[in-house]
Amino acid sequence: MGKRLQKRARSVTTFLFVSTQIAGICWVTVSYLIAAYATVKLGQPYPVESLSETAITVILGGGILKVVQNIFEHNNGFIFGNSYKGDTENAD
Repeated sequence: MGKRLQKRARSVTTFLFVSTQIAGICWVTVSYLIAAYATVKLGQPYPVESLSETAITVILGGGILKVVQNIFEHNNGFIFGNSYKGDTENAD
């Protein structure tokens, strides 16, 4: 039962990571489209960084958190230890 729970937790965190990254990229894209529309069509320059600052922080923060998770998840030592290769199910 423990292995199944670990596998399910990993799939949930992977889903959350991917969905957060996709939402952040969509947010940045839409903010640039809004800024382009405001500048070209309305003639009012709009600062893009104010629209996408939060999303960029989420994208970078999510990426960094995923890297840290992978460091601790795929190493078998006290702090970092040695990386093991292959199937994560048989690494115990």
